[in-house]
Amino acid sequence: MEARKIYGVGLAAAGVVLTGIQLIQGRQQLQDMGPLSAPDQLLAFGFGTVPFLLIGLSLVYVGYWLGTQLRYEPFLGQIVGWGVGSTVLFAAVGALLLFNQQITLNTLEQGQYVVMNLVTVGAVVGVLVGVYDARGRARKQELERERNRIGTFAGKAADINNYGRELNRAGSIEEVSALCIEGLQTLLGLTETGFVVIDGAEQTVVNSTIVTVDEERLGAVAANSTEQDRATVEIRDKEVAEREDRLLSMLVTAHHDSAVVLLAFTGETTTFADEDIQLVELLISHAGTALDRVHGLNSSMAEEASS
Repeated sequence: MEARKIYGVGLAAAGVVLTGIQLIQGRQQLQDMGPLSAPDQLLAFGFGTVPFLLIGLSLVYVGYWLGTQLRYEPFLGQIVGWGVGSTVLFAAVGALLLFNQQITLNTLEQGQYVVMNLVTVGAVVGVLVGVYDARGRARKQELERERNRIGTFAGKAADINNYGRELNRAGSIEEVSALCIEGLQTLLGLTETGFVVIDGAEQTVVNSTIVTVDEERLGAVAANSTEQDRATVEIRDKEVAEREDRLLSMLVTAHHDSAVVLLAFTGETTTFADEDIQLVELLISHAGTALDRVHGLNSSMAEEASS
C-alpha cells in the first residue's frame, strides 16, 4: 500500500475514534445533567457535542483527502507530527486547566469532557497546520524545480548558439555530421545516432554510433524519412526490427532527389520535454542551413573548375 494511503487511513481512523468518543461523551453528559425536557436535551447536545463531532469528522475527511494527494506524500510524516504535537499541547493545556480547577474549586467535575474536547480540537488543528506547512514546502520544491529547469534550458540554449556558430563555420558535410551527433548527445543524452546522405537511390552513412544496425539497413530507414517536414523531430515505435526501442528521425535538408537525415535511437519509455525537442529542431535548422551553404560552395567550386 502506498505511504499516503497508509497515513490517510491512519488519520481517518483517528478521526473515527475521536468522533465515537465524542458521541459516547455527549450521551454521558446528558445523563449527568439529570432529567431534561426534549428541547433542553437537543440544545445541550447541539452546543456541547455536535461541534466536536463535526471537528472529529473533519479529521476523517482530511485523512481521506491526504490519501489522494500525491504532492503531499513526501511530507506526510511532518503532517502527522504536527497533529501529534498539537494534540499533546492541547492535552497539556487541558491538564493545567484541571489542575487549576482542582486547586481553586476542589473538584474535577466535567474535567474528562474538557480534556477530550481539547484533544479533538488539538488533533485537527495540528493536522491542518501540518497541511499548510506541507503546502508551503511543496510549493517551494516546485519553484526550485522550475528554477532548475529554466537554468538547464538556458544552458542548453547557450549550447545551441555555440553549435550554430560552429555549424556556420563548417566547411564539409563531415563537420556538420559530427556537430549534429554531438549536439544530440548534449541536448537529449542520445548516444546512438546516425547521419545519412541520400542521393537518388543511393544512401551513404557519413557518421554512425549505432552498432546494432548495419549501414544498409540504416540507409533504408533514412530513406523512409525523406517525406517528413524539414527540421522536425518524429518519434517512431519499433521502426527497426532488430531494435525494440524507439527511433527519432530528423530531415535535415532536402533538394530534388537528395536529402540528409539524422537518426537516433532512444529507450522505449524515454520522454523528452517540449522545450528540448524545440532546441533539437533549432539545431537541425542550423545544420540544414550549413549544409545548404556547403552544397552551394561545392557547386560553385565545381563550376569554377569546369570553366
